[in-house]
Amino acid sequence: MTALKIDTDGTMQPVEVTGETIKQQNDSIYSYLGNIFATVRLSDDAMMLVDDEGLLKGLPQNPMAMMIADYAPLVGVALIVGLKMTDDGEIFTGCPERFIRFANEITRA
Repeated sequence: MTALKIDTDGTMQPVEVTGETIKQQNDSIYSYLGNIFATVRLSDDAMMLVDDEGLLKGLPQNPMAMMIADYAPLVGVALIVGLKMTDDGEIFTGCPERFIRFANEITRA
């Protein structure tokens, strides 16, 4: 599935979260964020993931992530993924297209 990666310098790019199982997908997410991630709900169909220990690690603030989420403080790399409701609860899916379009528009500006 595709996620939108937001670096602390404001760079945004689609990245692949790999794996067929939740554990494999989490391992892929950990490779971007660290071993524990926190979630910030953006909408019914989108979630931002950040390093849960980022403040303790002294990671730099992520102004673009804070602007998108309207939430502070957010530090370190952030990922935006989609959400889908299933009988077992919510699962991560590919990043909603509107966030990818936003990143493309910002990059062109």
